[in-house]
Amino acid sequence: MNKDDKNVEQIIEELTKEEMARMQKQAQKQWRKIPFPLSLHDALNRYTKADLDGIRKYLEIKNASKLKKAEIVHLLEKNIPNHLYPSVLLWDRERFNMLLKIAENNGKIMAPDLEMDEMEYLRHTGFIYTGTWEGNKVFALPNELYDPILALKHDLYVRATIKRNTKWIKLTRGLLYYYGVLDPVRLIQMVEKYMKEPIDVTMYFKVIADSIHYCPEITVDTDSFSHIDVLEPKEVKREQQLKESIPYYDFTEKQLLEAGAPGFVERNASYQQFVHFLTKNFDMDIEDADMIVEECTYTIKSGDSPNQVISYLSQMLEFDSEQLVKAVMDKVIHLMNNTRGWVLKGHTPDEAFGLEKKHLQPMPETKSNSKISGKTHSNPSQKVVKIGRNQPCPCGSGKKHKKCCGK
Repeated sequence: MNKDDKNVEQIIEELTKEEMARMQKQAQKQWRKIPFPLSLHDALNRYTKADLDGIRKYLEIKNASKLKKAEIVHLLEKNIPNHLYPSVLLWDRERFNMLLKIAENNGKIMAPDLEMDEMEYLRHTGFIYTGTWEGNKVFALPNELYDPILALKHDLYVRATIKRNTKWIKLTRGLLYYYGVLDPVRLIQMVEKYMKEPIDVTMYFKVIADSIHYCPEITVDTDSFSHIDVLEPKEVKREQQLKESIPYYDFTEKQLLEAGAPGFVERNASYQQFVHFLTKNFDMDIEDADMIVEECTYTIKSGDSPNQVISYLSQMLEFDSEQLVKAVMDKVIHLMNNTRGWVLKGHTPDEAFGLEKKHLQPMPETKSNSKISGKTHSNPSQKVVKIGRNQPCPCGSGKKHKKCCGK
């Protein structure tokens, strides 16, 4: 290691320490003692002015950025109860049920294990507050919100809207999990197909935008929606357009709703076989093997070649024989041929290969449209994924790598 490398490592280490210190300070603030019963005034007073501004922005209360803390507290105290109903009409079942559970449990529950984005979202609503009570981390509600929240449980319109929102969100996430990228028009058409009815486009986009703040599984740019794992949506979209002879794979509603769960990974037979192979032939447990195969699946969905997958594996595994290398390559090829790719519009290479043969004109030759063979090139790419996308980001932010520096 040369001097420059050491300097870079030292800088990264110092930045990480600073970020960890910041996170610890933030955690102390979020989980300091909280009184019960809790009034809305007291709950808001526990926040910094920056925290209060976060609530104000979430509730879209304008012309208040220059107010002092006491003035913002007074303003929010009047406005938060009035914003409960319209805010909840953008939520899905997960958030709504959490709100009801707290209200039904006398205003507090043991804090669930949430991602940092989810935690920050809930704190910015102005409805849910965090703290420590009798030595336990809790989520709490102000007294003023108990009755309004409990009343929502029996509101048929609210319940129907929550059910619809939940399906919208899951279908959207599921479609993007398999297709990677979709333009807004096609996305709307597909959601309407599975909803079996026209949808209110404006309300749909509001619901999806709000869900992204809570659980950022979707990325939006000027002309497309994409799954958070897609690093180059424009390139995926371009490759999809080259494959005019391949239709979008027709998934069932059940498949899409399952894929719409946060962090979903399709663990088909080839996936599970590879996991079993790794635990049998290398010194690792199922959890570590699953993480490795998940990363392989991600690179395959992105359109990477067998050599690029093997390049990643060479960083994670120690091969003690040529026979073992060949056995791993066989598992990689089997996994590749049975993994649904973004550029293949949700098809596997096996399926895409069959579709190609049905047309007189072959598809444009790209890195992902033909069935994968076991042949490799002598100079494999050095593209390597060293940090799991679902592992904590090394910068110390507390977020998953894919939702932080891995974007």
